[in-house]
Amino acid sequence: MNEENKHLFFDEDSEYTATITVTDENNNEIEAEIIASVEIEELGKEFVALLPTSAKPDDMAEVEALILEYSEDEEGEPVFTPIEDEELFDVVSEAFDQFFTELTDEEEEEEEESGDYLDNLRILPGVSIKKD
Repeated sequence: MNEENKHLFFDEDSEYTATITVTDENNNEIEAEIIASVEIEELGKEFVALLPTSAKPDDMAEVEALILEYSEDEEGEPVFTPIEDEELFDVVSEAFDQFFTELTDEEEEEEEESGDYLDNLRILPGVSIKKD
């Protein structure tokens, strides 16, 4: 993988949000944002999860992520292809499920550890403290 693509699509610290246009089975173009990537070393392949940019926060419970295989052509340009093999799709879906579960668990742990800055303060009569 060339370094530019690696930084753009797979670097967690990247300041960029990668958006690509994909075509669905009905030939409709869908603009989607890459929300996660997973490399399955045993397969030697990388995959991305996408969410349509048209999805509204209220609809997120109903929106399914698109999962595509990532590769590069001879010139190093990114290529995103659908996963046709059902067994492979199941393996990749499970990898993303695990990825998102671990991510959610980490976020919950961080919230529990940090707590609210007011949790350990003693309240004094006549004194109010608010967070800016």
